[in-house]
Amino acid sequence: MIKPNSMCSEIAKYMYTFVIIIAVNFATNGQTKWRFAVVGDTHVGSSDTIAEMVPFMLADNIECLLVPGDIAEGGLACSSAKLQIQFEHWQSLLKPLYDKGIGIYPIYGNHENDAKSSMLAWNNVFSSLYALPQNGPSGEENFTYSFTHKNALFIGLDDYKNIHKVNQTWLDQQLAARKQPHVFVFGHESAFKIFHADCLDDSVSARNTFWQSLSHAGVKVYFCGHDHFLDVANVDDGDGNANNDVIQYLVGTGGGWLMSQYSNYNGINSPFTLKRLYHEMEFGYALVEISGEEMKDLNVTITWKKRNWNTTTSKYEYIDSPSVVQYSANALTGIDNMVQKNPQIFPNPASNSITLSGFYGNTSIFNQLGVLVWKDIIVDNQSIDTSTFQNGVYIVQNNNSIKKLIIRNNSL
Repeated sequence: MIKPNSMCSEIAKYMYTFVIIIAVNFATNGQTKWRFAVVGDTHVGSSDTIAEMVPFMLADNIECLLVPGDIAEGGLACSSAKLQIQFEHWQSLLKPLYDKGIGIYPIYGNHENDAKSSMLAWNNVFSSLYALPQNGPSGEENFTYSFTHKNALFIGLDDYKNIHKVNQTWLDQQLAARKQPHVFVFGHESAFKIFHADCLDDSVSARNTFWQSLSHAGVKVYFCGHDHFLDVANVDDGDGNANNDVIQYLVGTGGGWLMSQYSNYNGINSPFTLKRLYHEMEFGYALVEISGEEMKDLNVTITWKKRNWNTTTSKYEYIDSPSVVQYSANALTGIDNMVQKNPQIFPNPASNSITLSGFYGNTSIFNQLGVLVWKDIIVDNQSIDTSTFQNGVYIVQNNNSIKKLIIRNNSL
């Protein structure tokens, strides 16, 4: 017979074992959810609002933080030395996150770009232990970069090396090489005008190429700032397929003065149509939750954590708001699964070179005997040297696309 105290001990041991089994099963079934946060326009130097958010981000168990630009007040009258002080103060406000090993990934904004010798100040502060990924294109290291975390690829884009444009060639290469089902892209400027007229639509053609590249790659959301409010819009490309639409998620609510004015997307949007999902003039941050860590874990929930005055504690808190976006990522293992958009080869017949339009990712060229003569990961509108190809008929194969190529090289 088991004595009462002994029985309690046995029950406790059983319950402990049961909890461990459940926890192990939960983890091994790919259901270990993970989170990151996004907030832009913290404007440290004129605002310390971001410091209010840090404890709530910690409570949300975030694993990284994206900050799409204007982290400091900066501005035209700001010296490099003053800007550096603002950057260092920004880092001190986020120290509780840094101390927990949470990755923090800021992007350059116009308030940084406007300050004197701002790139020097940026590189001085975001160096050593605070250095950002150094895999950006030449001349944009520490400003444009990508990194992976669990089953996601993150791509941060600078808009000021080439004003109001992103480095599209580098971006295409990143999208082509990725192997993760989740891709999150962030930059300072919105792609479609809300309040600021200076944004990526200053070059409509480049903006359209940028947005289409996101859609083709299965990217579901682009995070940005620049305007100081929350604005979430679905961007419809008009093809009748809602599954390849991309959301513009503007969350410039980190501390910069709040803006009451905004447009009904009255910029140059063609061929896209925007539908506003949420808009609010308040401080807060986006909390992004991925349903698990494995390739099969595709569900994403984005909740705007809104600033709220708690009358009981007489303090501000950041709570879940009704502004929630949910989607399921495409089950991609790489760019080979992208939708090929009207792939074409020109010129065709060709001699010394060809350009592949509408092709992405792993691409192979076979001669008429079926022998592989060329293979690479490519981006849209990439040129290929065919000067050493023998005259004849070739097959260009990419994903589910097969195209015939004729080489007439008179020099051979």
